[in-house]
Amino acid sequence: MDYKIHVNSVVVEKQKMTISITGEYIDPVINSKFLSTPKVILYFDNGQEDRRIPMVIRFGNITYIDGKCMFSGTYTYRLDYLFWKTRGQGLPFDMYLNLSFADFYAEKVPVKITPDEFIQDDNFFKLTDCGDHFHIESRPEKIRGEARKASFVKALNFILKIFTFLLSIILIPFFVLEGLLTFTGFISMPSKIESENKLKRLASYVIYRYSSVSREKFTMDRYKRSKIRSSYKHKKRKKVQPNKITFFSTRREELSGNFEFVYNKLKDDKNLDINFLYNTKTFRYMTKKEIDDFTEACATSKVVVLDEFTPQIHLLDLKPETKLVQLWHACGAFKTFGFSRLGKPKGSPQPTRMHRSYDYVTVSSAYCKKCHSEGFGIATDNIVPTGIARTDIFFDENYKKKVVDEFYSQYPNFKDKKIILFAPTFRGDVKASAHYPMELFDVSEVCDTLGEDYALIIKHHPFITEQHPIPDEYRDRVIDLSESTEINDLLFVADVIISDYSSLIFEASLLNIPMLFYAFDLQPYIKSRDFYFDFKLYIPGKICNSLYALLKAIQEEDFETEKIERFRNMFFDDFDGQSSQRIADLIYKCLE
Repeated sequence: MDYKIHVNSVVVEKQKMTISITGEYIDPVINSKFLSTPKVILYFDNGQEDRRIPMVIRFGNITYIDGKCMFSGTYTYRLDYLFWKTRGQGLPFDMYLNLSFADFYAEKVPVKITPDEFIQDDNFFKLTDCGDHFHIESRPEKIRGEARKASFVKALNFILKIFTFLLSIILIPFFVLEGLLTFTGFISMPSKIESENKLKRLASYVIYRYSSVSREKFTMDRYKRSKIRSSYKHKKRKKVQPNKITFFSTRREELSGNFEFVYNKLKDDKNLDINFLYNTKTFRYMTKKEIDDFTEACATSKVVVLDEFTPQIHLLDLKPETKLVQLWHACGAFKTFGFSRLGKPKGSPQPTRMHRSYDYVTVSSAYCKKCHSEGFGIATDNIVPTGIARTDIFFDENYKKKVVDEFYSQYPNFKDKKIILFAPTFRGDVKASAHYPMELFDVSEVCDTLGEDYALIIKHHPFITEQHPIPDEYRDRVIDLSESTEINDLLFVADVIISDYSSLIFEASLLNIPMLFYAFDLQPYIKSRDFYFDFKLYIPGKICNSLYALLKAIQEEDFETEKIERFRNMFFDDFDGQSSQRIADLIYKCLE
């Protein structure tokens, strides 16, 4: 595959760099129906820490014609937000371009990066054109001076806030009086205050008027953020205990998943002080005790272990001697997330601290390092390919036998049948809007077409609350286990998996299970979510865009299983059932 990249302009103003590029990939296989998306990654390296951040290329700026894909993008980046561990050190750094498209990937591509237009003010950062990359030097004294100015403005705003706060407190009796007058109709109640309870309406009105005068929007999120920070500031005075490990989860309420596997490798060491905190609430609902327990654990633990996005921990500047380890729950690198979605809906904005304080993130293979480095906005060396702890069960024959025996004991009708596991992901941006178009997977049509030889297990994503319709006449060979049963356990009894964009396919590849991908909305899904790799090229099974095609593939056993080995070897480095031990070794390293 040939490519051309042209840098139209680079404009550096204060601490921001705006870069505009155009480019094209040239290959005979490209046509107007091609789904691969071009990716240009700005790669920064200061010698101690690197950073991958995507060039924002919007779908409206991508054109496919026979033999060619053309694209363009323009975006503004904050140069002072690039690095995390070495922030404030004023280290010089270099910027290169990494490129990927379809099955092509290259780092530090040797393209001429000299722009047609090059404008910079040299106040905070100075860029030097080195032909195939930029050398960038910061001016720490200028940046610190700007920070002092910002602190001065912040102090003035704080004084103004105190004044408006005191004024608004003095005016509260008047706000109460106004609120009472709204009940007479003499003063109108704002339309957004809709409660039928008069006392609640009065309280809402007083808060509304208080906020309008104080210019301080009162929200529970802001209040709880303040409480978490102030609690940690107090707890931070305590010493870090050299052997204390705290496992903190926002996705589970008991010891399970990756935590359980790693704990089993540590539990016999009597020198360790191992603690667990579970809180599936968003932090705005955390009680004072929960906040205090959380901040004390962060202040006194040598190692804090996470298994999910945990926003409250990124509110804190942890002590240097405390190491933060993220046992990310998903295998592989599949759908884009975090900073990889820069400029897209639900993407992490560049200035956010979220994810950036991890000392280590465990992943399933070396291939995943660049993807998670980009998504989390952290250095590539912070990503460690230990393997995923919970996948150790796939190498445990005793566990497999136990799970299979228990399943058939509970569902004897499924014995001697070919079992299909239908496990799609949800549609929608967040949990509140999560749904699946169940009419597109009609159980009656599936059962009638495939006949009595097949049984069906339905396992929807936990975000889906609606039950999949199952007609009574098929309940002897169709079960919905969406609300129960660990999905990994179901892989041991599945003969065929039907999925779409679920990360379940990584675990399934370890067991070499035939897979079909019911991707009826692939093109819009790529446009809205996108993947780290080319879906059509790398997915480990046959893609079907209709239920008819899906059922035909099952009848003809047309699964394209030859794709599984390549996929498995890309996303897993080790097949020894020792991932938990490698993670335990990493934690011991942190304790040192």
